[in-house]
Amino acid sequence: MIVEADVPRGTRLILLSHEFEPNPTNRDEVVWAVAVHREADGMATLRGHVCGPDGECAAGWCFEAQVTVASIRANLDGAR
Repeated sequence: MIVEADVPRGTRLILLSHEFEPNPTNRDEVVWAVAVHREADGMATLRGHVCGPDGECAAGWCFEAQVTVASIRANLDGAR
């Protein structure tokens, strides 16, 4: 995966439950980005941490999902 220039590593993203999949818990999540790769269909693959900004889980990431590019943009634009 590559880190997109406009989503710096460690960026906090607030994702609403309908903006990412899979989402087996059907709840909103706060994710600190590790890597983002844009897909052609308006989605992005996001890897990050939900355990905290410093990755307290000691893994490379503990969250991976397909996320809408619009939700990432809303976070970067300060709407969340």
